[in-house]
Amino acid sequence: MTSLSRLAELHARQFISQQKHQDELGRQDHLAEQHRAAKRKQDADRWRQAAINSAGPLCLLDAVGQAEESWVELFEHAPRCELPKANAKTDWSASALNPQWA
Repeated sequence: MTSLSRLAELHARQFISQQKHQDELGRQDHLAEQHRAAKRKQDADRWRQAAINSAGPLCLLDAVGQAEESWVELFEHAPRCELPKANAKTDWSASALNPQWA
């Protein structure tokens, strides 16, 4: 008959083996998700390039418009900077020149 310490050792080994297996599955899922994200980005880039190419003679304006739209989206999510209020008297002290971040 197996002793209690031997059963505990077997149980611990089985648990460690299961943990390693779960970690490996999690790592594989993470890598698969990264691969899917890269594929989606590649497909979006390919679609964007095809749309620009099929735009005809106005493809340059279309490409510039898409780039401008990307910049607008970037600035919409950028942090705001609150500048100090303008007074009738100009205060040139260092504290007045530091912007206050919102």
